[in-house]
Amino acid sequence: MAIWTIEVVNETGAAKDFFVYSEPPKVRFSGQAVAVHPCAWITYPGIQPDDRRRSTFSESIAIYVDFSARPAPGVVLTENANVPVDARARDRVDLLDNPALFGPVEHDRSDYGTVSLHTPDPLSNGSFPPPATIGLGKFGDSDVPTPIAGFPPQPGGVFVIEPSHRFHLAQGRPLRGEALALHPPSLVAIDFDQDKLTATIVAKADGTFAVTYEPV
Repeated sequence: MAIWTIEVVNETGAAKDFFVYSEPPKVRFSGQAVAVHPCAWITYPGIQPDDRRRSTFSESIAIYVDFSARPAPGVVLTENANVPVDARARDRVDLLDNPALFGPVEHDRSDYGTVSLHTPDPLSNGSFPPPATIGLGKFGDSDVPTPIAGFPPQPGGVFVIEPSHRFHLAQGRPLRGEALALHPPSLVAIDFDQDKLTATIVAKADGTFAVTYEPV
């Protein structure tokens, strides 16, 4: 499994607020593209001049549901239940219409590089509320997966989800799991194309950003 590190170095001469969000996964529902809101994932508030912040994480992901919040900019999404899945293993899982919520994970049942979620119709049998949001969560600097993307649920079909290995550094102080615009601004993109890699991003005084990669 891939292990990646992001390190942010502040050489701007002033305190800065940065955060990391993942490039949204490509999602299709029964063959149709789905609009996906990325979420603020790892936050670095108040990085002082010449200070640095560092986060190490794996490529592991989880499908989560939020029973109350719907994905929209500024809305903080919460993982109420989740199931770990693996795109390398081409995992498939069923969303159930009862409190058990998720069926067993089955390997080699999705397209290459994707995971799939099969949804019932209706989404709930009435014994519990239907999900308001479905999405991907990721372990960063937390013990539970933080939402990195969210989209509205749809009944009676298949979500095919292709996670991304690209991340973005942005400026601001959002909360973890806070949904962003569909195409939020990015200061710099971070591409992890190897399994063990450290990306160091230097924020410079002239407003530019330099990214260097080093194998671990």
